[in-house]
Amino acid sequence: MESRRRVRWALAREEDHLAGNQTQNQSQSQSQNQPKSTTIVKYEKSSCLFCNEWFDAQTFTEHLIHCGQVLEECPNSCQVFIPRIRMRSHLKECPRSKNLHNQRLSVSMDRLDQQSDHRLQVLEQDISTIRSVLNEEIRQRLHLITDVGNIRKQNQVVEDWTRGTDDTLGGLRRQLEEEASQRAYAAEQNQIDFQYCCNITQSLKDQVEIKLDEAQKLVNQLSIDVTFHQNQLNDNILKLEELIFENERLNRDKFFRIEEFLQQINEDIKTKLGTSDYATNKQATLDYEVKNVKNIVCETEERCDKLQTVVQDLDRSLHQTMQNLSDLENQMAMQQRIASVQNIRGHLIFRIKDYSKKLDEAKQYDTILHSAMFSNKAFGYALRLDIYLNGKGTWKGRNLIACLNVLSGEYDPLLAWPCRLQAEVVIRDQCSNLLEAQDYVKTIFVRKKSDDFIQSNQYFHIPHKVITSRNYLRNDSMFIEVRIMK
Repeated sequence: MESRRRVRWALAREEDHLAGNQTQNQSQSQSQNQPKSTTIVKYEKSSCLFCNEWFDAQTFTEHLIHCGQVLEECPNSCQVFIPRIRMRSHLKECPRSKNLHNQRLSVSMDRLDQQSDHRLQVLEQDISTIRSVLNEEIRQRLHLITDVGNIRKQNQVVEDWTRGTDDTLGGLRRQLEEEASQRAYAAEQNQIDFQYCCNITQSLKDQVEIKLDEAQKLVNQLSIDVTFHQNQLNDNILKLEELIFENERLNRDKFFRIEEFLQQINEDIKTKLGTSDYATNKQATLDYEVKNVKNIVCETEERCDKLQTVVQDLDRSLHQTMQNLSDLENQMAMQQRIASVQNIRGHLIFRIKDYSKKLDEAKQYDTILHSAMFSNKAFGYALRLDIYLNGKGTWKGRNLIACLNVLSGEYDPLLAWPCRLQAEVVIRDQCSNLLEAQDYVKTIFVRKKSDDFIQSNQYFHIPHKVITSRNYLRNDSMFIEVRIMK
């Protein structure tokens, strides 16, 4: 009986173990259905309580039926529990087996038959239970195998994606390394170029400073010469004025003498009217002296006209010299600004102040207005806008004539020649409402064969009627914008 209880207890334990496995498998399948969870499949074994060996769940029940270490009570009622494997040897040695063998043989056989029948019934029930449990476990294992297959597929996809990602990351790392090496090389090359440009800039700066010093000396010499010539001109003008005043005084004295002489002659004519020969001679003498006086007066007037012309020419020359000096000073200032690389965007706005005054000077002295020097780009062509407010040649008096000049620059040997540029010259409309402003636009082309070639200026004209229309001229000022086209 004790052995049956132990077998039943082992079967109950196995059922509990299988139920626990089913619960664990269900919890694992539920955890697999949950997002972001990990499925853990465990294959456990059960140990026999009699022989301490480990068996799978499928073979555990069959092992309990046939296990040789299961204890059974001796059928001779000797109160001894013997393992099944040693039951036959015990029966041969049992002291009560000889006396009671014949008596209890039939009883034991009946009991064994009953026990066998009961055991068969229990085993059949257990086997049916185990079969149902095994079927459920097979279904669970099939689900687990399906889930494991899906997980393996997902893992394969993840591994493929990881492998592709690793390859992509490796390619990106290589590209980054190559780009880093290229950037390092470019940075080193830029550093070398920057140092080279700094050296060139320093040398050019030194050359510009030398040229500026020479130009300053030249300007100082020109200032001294202009001052000397101006003083000499002033002295000559004073001498001419004194000479003119002296001639006028002498002519005035001669006129007074002639008038006195004429009065005397008239008096003599009146007193000596009877002598006709004397009157005729006097009249002839008087006519001759009058002609001489007239000739002197005409010569004096011609000399005055010539002196006035000379004074005007000297005045014009002085004005042009002063303008050239001012242009040289402006050019020096512009050279200093160009040396520090200021306007290198190909864009210029030139403001002309006191338009009326400068127009009158242009009409009288044919002056030229020069804009600030600028460049179409960094280290590019040196450009300047020249303007004739009163026109030039056949266009004089009715139009504004201008041209965009390509001057000799510091970087001409590094530039492409011939020079071909396209620019827009815009007269800005100074209207108060910017939406209603209408600028006057002219497109021009600038060409120059080489840096040492003397450029033939290419002029364009703007009529004075256009300038005085709308709001191009406001507060006696005008804005001219130049944009170099790319």
